[in-house]
Amino acid sequence: MKYIATLFLVLMTLAFVVCGFLLWRRRHEPQDYSRTIQALFSWVSAFFTLTFIFRTWLGTTTADSAFFEPEHTFVPFLMQMTFFLYPLEVMRPTVSRTLVYALLFSPLLLLVFIGLCTGIVYTPIYTYADLWSHLGEFNVWFRLLALLVMLFYAFSLFLVPYDWRRSSADKKFITRYACGFCLIGLIHFSIQMSHAYVLVLLHQVAWLGFFLSVTYYELKERLLVMPSSIQPVAVNIPTTPDDEIWDKISHFLLDQEQWCSPDLSLNTLCVELGSNRTYVGEAFRRNVGQTFIEYITNLRIDYVMEVMKSHPDADINQLLTEVGYRNRSTAWRNFHKVTGITPAEFVEQLRSSSPQ
Repeated sequence: MKYIATLFLVLMTLAFVVCGFLLWRRRHEPQDYSRTIQALFSWVSAFFTLTFIFRTWLGTTTADSAFFEPEHTFVPFLMQMTFFLYPLEVMRPTVSRTLVYALLFSPLLLLVFIGLCTGIVYTPIYTYADLWSHLGEFNVWFRLLALLVMLFYAFSLFLVPYDWRRSSADKKFITRYACGFCLIGLIHFSIQMSHAYVLVLLHQVAWLGFFLSVTYYELKERLLVMPSSIQPVAVNIPTTPDDEIWDKISHFLLDQEQWCSPDLSLNTLCVELGSNRTYVGEAFRRNVGQTFIEYITNLRIDYVMEVMKSHPDADINQLLTEVGYRNRSTAWRNFHKVTGITPAEFVEQLRSSSPQ
C-alpha cells in the first residue's frame, strides 16, 4: 500500500509542477493575475505533496497522528486563502479587491496568528474519549472553532458577488470551482476528525482533479475578457406591439443587454418574465421563426461577423467573449454551426479579401 501511495504521490507532484509551468509560461495572456496565482499555487501544492511522500515513509501522516493537530488545523488556512485569489481575479467583482481581501482574510489571519504564535499549549487528542474529557479546555475548543470556521469558508465562495459583464468565466464554471473548493474543505475536516487514511488519499485525488480541471479550463477553454476600443454595432430585435410577451422579451434582451449575458438561458428568461417555457418558446417561433437557442446563437454570431467586417484586425475571440461566450469550445462550435466555417477560417477569408 505504501508503494502504491508513493507512486501516486510522485505522479501528483509531477502533475502539479507541469501545471504550474504551463500556466506560468502563459501568465501574461489574461489581463489579470489569475494564471500567475494558479501557477504559484500549483508549485506550493507540489511542495506539500513532496513532503507528504516523506511523511508517508516516516509513518507520520495525518491518519497516524492526533486529531486536529495545530499545524493541520491552522496552516491549511493559508492554503485556503489562495483558493480565493484565483476566482476573485476571474470573477472581477465590482467592489474593491482590497476590501474583499480584508473582509475575507483578516479573520483567518487572526486565527492563524493566535493559534501558532501565542504560545498556546495544545493537549494531544487521540480518541473521541480524549476529546470529550478535554472539551472544556481552551486549546481544544479553540481548535474545534478554527475547523468550523475553515468549513464555513469552504462554502463562502458562493457568497462572493458575481458580475457577468466583468467576469471572464461564466457562473457555471464559478459554481463548479466553488463545489470543488467545498469538497476539498469537507474532506480535510473529515480527516482531522477521523484519522481515516483512505480520506487522506481521497483528499489528494480531489486536489489533483481540481487542479487539472482548472488548468485545462485556463489554457484550453477560457475566453479572456479584454478592453475593447471598437464601437458597438447596433442590435435590432424585432418588436410586435400586439404581442405582450414578445414585447417583454425584446425589452429584457435588448434594453438590459441580456442577449450577451453568458448566463442567459430559457429558464432564466422565463423566471424574469414570470412565464413558462411553452409560452416563451411559442413567442420565439411566432415572431422570429426560431427556437430560443437558435435565435440567441444567430444574434450573437451575426453581431460578431458584422463587427469583424468593419474591423478585420479585431480579435474575434474577444468579440465572442463580449457577446456572452466564456467557453472556447462552445463559441467555436456555435460559430461553425451558423456560418459553416470556423472563426479562424472566417478571419482568414476577411483578411485575404480586404484591400492591401
